[in-house]
Amino acid sequence: MRQAMRSRKNHRNDLKRHANCSVILMKNRNKALTMLSGKKRYIMLAVLAVEIASLPAAAQIVQRVAFDIRPIVTAVEVPTAEPGLSRFLVASNSGFGIEASDVVGNVDVSVHVSGAMSGTSRFGDAAQLPGVKSTCSQTTGFASPIYIANKKTAARPGTPPEQAVIFEFRYAPDARPVFDFKPGKESVAIPSGCSDRAS
Repeated sequence: MRQAMRSRKNHRNDLKRHANCSVILMKNRNKALTMLSGKKRYIMLAVLAVEIASLPAAAQIVQRVAFDIRPIVTAVEVPTAEPGLSRFLVASNSGFGIEASDVVGNVDVSVHVSGAMSGTSRFGDAAQLPGVKSTCSQTTGFASPIYIANKKTAARPGTPPEQAVIFEFRYAPDARPVFDFKPGKESVAIPSGCSDRAS
């Protein structure tokens, strides 16, 4: 009888011990999970710190990519009835060059940054002078450089006409020249100045 009671008491103690062990084990597991979550949190913070630190480098890359975009120049002829005169509405995202062919002699170049084309249609309100305002170049009949623009026509955000300028070319009245607008400020050679204007 005493042995049976002792056996029951030992069994109860074993159960308590087992329960206590289970509680301790659960606490240890919770603690381990909490520590693991903390590590994950630190890892995430470290990753965010690295990303934040890389933002300036990313900004420089974006700036370089934006700077190295493919140069484009668009020229649309503006009709004129005056002999020896051609006008073009020109917009570009970089510098550019202009060549003239099928004309021999001097070609006067003038650039108008802003104004009215016809009626209320305006151009150049968001544009800038891409190169010199006026120049004179000699042509040979073949493709001859007559103008180099060192900058883009756009000065600030705006519509294409607002970012465009007008080029005027004056030449011999009987000539029928062809003008070629080439993207990139190094796309043409340096123009030859007009001999009768050299000083």
